[in-house]
Amino acid sequence: MSVPHPTGWQARVRLWREVVILAFGSIRMNLSRSILASVGIVIGIVTVVLVASVLANVRNQVALLFRELGTENIFAFHLTGDPYAAASEREAQRKALKPEFAPVIARLAPSVREVAVQIIVPTVIDGRPLVARAGGAESDTVLVEGASPNLYDVIGAEFAAGRPFTDLENRAGARVCVIGASLSRALFGGRSAVGRTLQLSGETYTVVGEIAPRKGGFFGENRQDSVLALPTGTVQRRYPGVDRTVLYIRAKPGVREQAREEAAFVLRRLRGLAPDAPDDFNLSSADQIIRTFDQVSAAIGAVTVALAAVSLLIGGIGIANVMVIAVTERTREIGVRLALGAPRSAVLQQFLVEAAVLSGVGGLAGVLLAVLLGLLASLAVTGFSAVPPGWAVAAGLGMSVVTGILAGYLPARRAASLDPVEALRYE
Repeated sequence: MSVPHPTGWQARVRLWREVVILAFGSIRMNLSRSILASVGIVIGIVTVVLVASVLANVRNQVALLFRELGTENIFAFHLTGDPYAAASEREAQRKALKPEFAPVIARLAPSVREVAVQIIVPTVIDGRPLVARAGGAESDTVLVEGASPNLYDVIGAEFAAGRPFTDLENRAGARVCVIGASLSRALFGGRSAVGRTLQLSGETYTVVGEIAPRKGGFFGENRQDSVLALPTGTVQRRYPGVDRTVLYIRAKPGVREQAREEAAFVLRRLRGLAPDAPDDFNLSSADQIIRTFDQVSAAIGAVTVALAAVSLLIGGIGIANVMVIAVTERTREIGVRLALGAPRSAVLQQFLVEAAVLSGVGGLAGVLLAVLLGLLASLAVTGFSAVPPGWAVAAGLGMSVVTGILAGYLPARRAASLDPVEALRYE
């Protein structure tokens, strides 16, 4: 009975299997040297994967945060950036928007459905930080804001209990409030806050509504969960010097950009700007803010990749050195293989695979370490996830293998080009 000869693909599979076995055998024989050579690869891959994981998950949370405020909404503020942040030197002289602008914009802009008002109260008033108290509990991380009765409908906020303010409460400057989920938990524990009272700046307020936990945020925290909202009329009565006003302009369906242009035109008229004068206010939307964050993330990612590239270069140099030593130590073995008829391509493949496996193992270790650090960060920061996305894992492993192949190419080529006779005589 004749023994069937292996087909072309079977022969290639067998050849590659032998090459991989030889590569792993060589790494196992020089384990400590191989580990040291892979350290640079591990550090580089950990850096890339961990930063990519953090940025990807923060980006998702930020996108969810601003989309929750309404994809059809336009946010008007006299400054550029966070309403809680200090004004830049360039914008410090700008005058704040006024709550009275809201009904004017709603009346004069045909594409605008309605306009809500939010007044930001500083966390420190007259040199003293704001503190909310209820019984024996207190919170000094409270964020006090004024809110028009329609604000919660405009941003689509969900109430865990209770209701928003009424127009009568707003006009009367009533001592009522709507409380965020985190602040409610801090002041009232697990009990419902609705109907209970709390103290702020020497006045007592009755909680009429409790907002459900908000989605999205920065590192698992949504600032809105710590907000104590008062009617805008109450804020104007109690804190007359506060003027940081944000207007939430809700566009009619499908005409947001037109609503933006109309709102800008009305605001320019209200602020008395000359036709050739630049805007002294900022209009933004959820997707615009997300795009800005993406640009910042891309810049951070580019810096991270640059730093990781340095580490990968160091790791590649280490692998190249290991491969040069391996070729030198196994010169006679290479000569025997070539003398027995092994094709030079097989010798080249063997050392390339060995370099790729060496760096690939380092890459895998880097990915696993990044996953572990991400899980630890997720446990340490409630509500935050740093689990690496699939593309980051694939990119990390791919970068490590490519680094190994590039680093091992010249030593592998040198091994494949050895003269069998000279190699057999090598001592």
